Amino acid sequence: MKIFFKILAVIILSLLIFFVGIFKYRQYQANQVSIPRNATSVLKISVDEMLKSLAANIVSNAGFYLKSGDKKKPKDGKSEPGAGLKIPASLYLYSLEKQPKTAVFTRFEVKSPSDFETFIKHRLGFKILKQQHGMSFASSSLGNVIICYNTEAAAIAFSGEVVNFDSVLIDLLRQNDFVKLSESKFNKIKKSTHHIAYSDNDYNFTTDFIAGAINFNADFSTSAITPSANPKHRMLNAGSVVSMWLNADFPKTSTKTYRLKNATLKRDSLLKYYKGYLDFEWTNSIKQTDSIVTYAYNDDFEKVEKITLQEKNIPNASFIVAADAMGLSTYLSRQKIINPDSATVNKSVFPLYKTFVGGNSQYLVLGTKKPGKIDSRNINSTDFFSLDVNFKKLNNQLNVPGLGKYLKHLDRLTVKGKAVDPKQIQLDGKATLVNGDINSLYQLLKDF
Repeated sequence: MKIFFKILAVIILSLLIFFVGIFKYRQYQANQVSIPRNATSVLKISVDEMLKSLAANIVSNAGFYLKSGDKKKPKDGKSEPGAGLKIPASLYLYSLEKQPKTAVFTRFEVKSPSDFETFIKHRLGFKILKQQHGMSFASSSLGNVIICYNTEAAAIAFSGEVVNFDSVLIDLLRQNDFVKLSESKFNKIKKSTHHIAYSDNDYNFTTDFIAGAINFNADFSTSAITPSANPKHRMLNAGSVVSMWLNADFPKTSTKTYRLKNATLKRDSLLKYYKGYLDFEWTNSIKQTDSIVTYAYNDDFEKVEKITLQEKNIPNASFIVAADAMGLSTYLSRQKIINPDSATVNKSVFPLYKTFVGGNSQYLVLGTKKPGKIDSRNINSTDFFSLDVNFKKLNNQLNVPGLGKYLKHLDRLTVKGKAVDPKQIQLDGKATLVNGDINSLYQLLKDF
């Protein structure tokens, strides 16, 4: 029996070494990738790192995955062909100079040309637009995803707008003016083992899908805000549905005007009264009676207005700004944002809920409930920003058809912001899921 276990141990160890070697080799190959020389940002998706994390989770929760693995088989008993692409250990996507900011590009090696064309035509519903010089072009129905491909590779453009990317895609397909990732300004991202990593000139972002949670981190430089040197915040309700606070200033820049229906606000005028702090809190739900205006015809066939009262549940939410409240309130009144006589926000500016105006000399308050006394007790913090969303409570209080199914797996979201130096900011976030044992990516994707 001892000999048997020794042999079994040797076999298991050999298999582990074999698979580790395979992963190492795949990662080595993936890191030899070249990217366009004019790339302005790079997004790395570490496929093998995700698979390793998922495999470890399957081993420790085999029973769950066996139950979840029951899928309907095709009626003919045959499995559908794959996408026909070679999936490397890491995928790289990038944005390019002189291209729309909403456009993202990538390039794949093709493993099976016939399977790939079948996949994009019949599974994705793409239309083959044209063929020239051994290359084919295909487009999504909306025209915002374009593929240029031949028998060896495929270049893809994802865009928020419909643009002719033919020449760009041909260059990507042929790898014209490419440089090795290790020799580019994005060479540091090559060593990243995070599941998702993004980098551009000013911004770095990572995401990892672990058991029961999604961890993410952002590190970036900005001149848009100036975090407080000694952060603090008001004492907020720990049981809120959503709470957020920010202790930072907004540097005055060129004059900017915000338009809200028939009202306008000037950025420099708002900042004149702002005192470096704001927070938002949604504690629970309250009932609010609203006037519903309908129209009907009387006996003389004249169109007349009919007003009915309707009671509905709405968020008990408040938005508080540290400010020269009297000056800010006067400015908002002049701009017809608030009505000083009724102490409410103009319905044409914010028609969703009746919003009241209140506060004191130090704080201006906008809320769906008449503001009471403000708790101005402050708590010192090492963070200048905080966001907390309780998705369980949010799902119970939101009444938006179809939205609940996308949020049902989420439990809580927390984000903290810290100033590394006056112009460098770090955000650390965590989204926990209802099931704390199962890989978060699997939980989010399994219903699709």
